[in-house]
Amino acid sequence: MLPLVKKRLKRIAVGVLIGLLIVPGVIWLLSKTLGNFHETLYAGQSLSHWQEQLDGRDAGASNKAYAIVNAQVVPQLIDTMFHDTNDSKTRLGAVGFLNDLPGIQIDYMEAFGRRCAAARSLGELGPAGKAAVPSLIAAVKGSDVGLHEAAIRALGRIHSDPDVVIPLLIPYLTNDDLIDEAASALGNYGTLAKVAVPQIIPLLNAKDNDARVAARVALKKIDPEAAAKAGVK
Repeated sequence: MLPLVKKRLKRIAVGVLIGLLIVPGVIWLLSKTLGNFHETLYAGQSLSHWQEQLDGRDAGASNKAYAIVNAQVVPQLIDTMFHDTNDSKTRLGAVGFLNDLPGIQIDYMEAFGRRCAAARSLGELGPAGKAAVPSLIAAVKGSDVGLHEAAIRALGRIHSDPDVVIPLLIPYLTNDDLIDEAASALGNYGTLAKVAVPQIIPLLNAKDNDARVAARVALKKIDPEAAAKAGVK
């Protein structure tokens, strides 16, 4: 009987050892696959690559980048901005469980964050993202309140279609949650946004510091003379 018991104990020990080796491997594999902070590629390249090409001096490379941006980057980001609305409860639960384990940190951005990131990325395209303006306007007007800030900032960074965007942004100068975003966006239009000056000047004395700073910076960009008269240095 004793040799049989020893054999069984040996098998158990081997099983436990194998389990101890497998479990960390499974946890490591999950930590690499459950996170979603992976850079999206467009035509095999990162967004930052195409941005560099857009800003480069090589006309051929710039034209190619512009084509990729309009054919792939903008449509995909717009789709994410409007339609990336669901997270897998199972995946979120697994991420939460594993992040409670010592030494594990899985970076996972939930749907709301992904939508806002898409809007920000559209803005980072600058004028090359002009095709996204109608969609960003729709986002500002839409019911996804959390997306308004990122969409307004993006419109300012693209600074296209002033006849449409400037009148859209001016009313947000009275929105306590979006004052500084609207002021900053209008400032990026420079002198084209002079119609907003009467609404910006009162913000120089706003209670919120961010609003005051945004108003000062915007006023200097839009109307330096009015800024000087208002004591903005």
